[in-house]
Amino acid sequence: MLTSKITRTRDLSGVSGLNEVPMLMLLIGIGILVQVVFKRILGLDELFERILKKLVDFIYYLLIPLAFTKTYTERGVMVNDLWLMASFIIFLVISMTSLRLIVRHGSKDYYNALFITSIFPNAVFLGFPVSLALFGSIHVASIYGLATLVLNVVAPDIIALGKASLIRLIEMPALLGFIIGLIGHYLFPPGLAEIIINTLWWAPYALSYTATMILGARLPLRVDVLRGNIKFIALASIYRFMIAPLVTYIVLFIPGVDWSIVTQAIVVSMMPPAVLNTLIASKYGWMPELVASTTFILTLIVVLCLLFTNLLF
Repeated sequence: MLTSKITRTRDLSGVSGLNEVPMLMLLIGIGILVQVVFKRILGLDELFERILKKLVDFIYYLLIPLAFTKTYTERGVMVNDLWLMASFIIFLVISMTSLRLIVRHGSKDYYNALFITSIFPNAVFLGFPVSLALFGSIHVASIYGLATLVLNVVAPDIIALGKASLIRLIEMPALLGFIIGLIGHYLFPPGLAEIIINTLWWAPYALSYTATMILGARLPLRVDVLRGNIKFIALASIYRFMIAPLVTYIVLFIPGVDWSIVTQAIVVSMMPPAVLNTLIASKYGWMPELVASTTFILTLIVVLCLLFTNLLF
């Protein structure tokens, strides 16, 4: 068993469970409003996209690795993390096989679009803030997010090109932050590791809240392409909201993973499709408008469910 050199485990403090959900809704709303103002009212599409790209790069290349560095310097890697990764890999294999049978008469582009939309969740841009709001911790979301980020890059490359780019994998900021965090946890003196943890206490918060607003700004607002593609969104919904949490529950329940971790993993596994899927679909010509529209609809469903849950409790 991998054990922690620093025995103290500190969850993120200062959050108040479902009371944080309205903040997430507000930030998503602000992001959508900014998008509407720039693109629909002012007609400044190019300026908006340039600003948005800078902000996304800021999150992807700075906040994500810093948050991962803080998280894994603090906690290292535990056996439960391996089960979390295994749950997603098993879900990926099951989904890949079953989807190929379900849409065997469809085009290759249709299958590939459905594959990435159904399998890869928004574990970082929405999974992190939701985990922070509901559980006061991104520990489970970070390991699940790492697995999904890596495979979200590797799997499409293998499908489209027949091989994965090792350079792209090595250069991933999330993986870099993960490795630095493990080095800090297992090799640095406890005092130095503690300094890193305390210095970067803000990184998970900054990542969660900034990513939430950017999520709203990046959401595609077109849904007209969904006409005649109800089967696509229905299948994506079933895999995202039913099969993913079911597989996660079964895989984590069998080895007896702690229920608090199982709960967090189930919630993260149910996140809507990642916005990154739209970029991948555009890169390879896998029906990007359909992927984008489905992403918007399923994200809206999750956001409304969070809002209703907050009102009920």
